[in-house]
Amino acid sequence: MNTIKILSVLFCLCFIGCNNNSKPAYEISGKNSKTIVSIIDAVNEKNAEKYVLGFDQNVKIFVESDIRIHGRENLKTNRENHFKNHPNVISEIQHLVEIDDKVILHDKVWLDESDKVGQNIVEIFTFENDKIVRVDVIQPKNLFNR
Repeated sequence: MNTIKILSVLFCLCFIGCNNNSKPAYEISGKNSKTIVSIIDAVNEKNAEKYVLGFDQNVKIFVESDIRIHGRENLKTNRENHFKNHPNVISEIQHLVEIDDKVILHDKVWLDESDKVGQNIVEIFTFENDKIVRVDVIQPKNLFNR
């Protein structure tokens, strides 16, 4: 009888834990934040087409103040190659802040299962007319040399 009670309690705890509808650690404060959440979803789905939907045709991506990617088609090609080279990549939003025409994203990225702690990346997205026109990326210098 005690075994049945213990198993019932464990089942209930597992059921409650699996159905946890808690809020994410970040707040979606506006439409631009929703675009960023969609981009992170696209990373986790490995979907380059979905990834570029919120970007302007002439978007510029900067890393360490150097322009790395110019144009949505080049960004799409870059993401396709990234997903091919890192098929197990996972991205998780840590913080998301929307201020006027900018969204600041702190996300954690795991390129593969060998990375147990993930890598911190900060991106500042600048929007014009509901499209991302510029991204400034701050990431570990050795992120892709692992």
